[in-house]
Amino acid sequence: MGNGAYRVALASTDNRNVDQHFGRAESFLIVDVDDSGSYEEIEQRFVVPICNGGSHNSDKMKRGVEALLDCNFVLAARIGPGAVDELSQHGIAAFEMPGTVGDALKKLDGYLNLLAEMQSF
Repeated sequence: MGNGAYRVALASTDNRNVDQHFGRAESFLIVDVDDSGSYEEIEQRFVVPICNGGSHNSDKMKRGVEALLDCNFVLAARIGPGAVDELSQHGIAAFEMPGTVGDALKKLDGYLNLLAEMQSF
């Protein structure tokens, strides 16, 4: 069962593993997922890290989120509530899903399938 096409930004140091804290990420792997759950790597998008040793500058947070506005989801090894809130204000859902890119995308697709089934009741 497919969930339609969507775009995901994955916080990764090597484009193979979701292994970065959202606020410390210097780049995100951008992938498009089709309605069958297959994905295609689009680009490695470089950003200025949001986190300054634990403190967050709201302007930096806004700029960091603006770099991902074309994405529907953000997956990171860790992500704080401020970033989750800022992303959600732009319609982007964020999840902590450390692991390989393929496994993280499978988990996300499974979660979306479960949501779709729950909404169909």
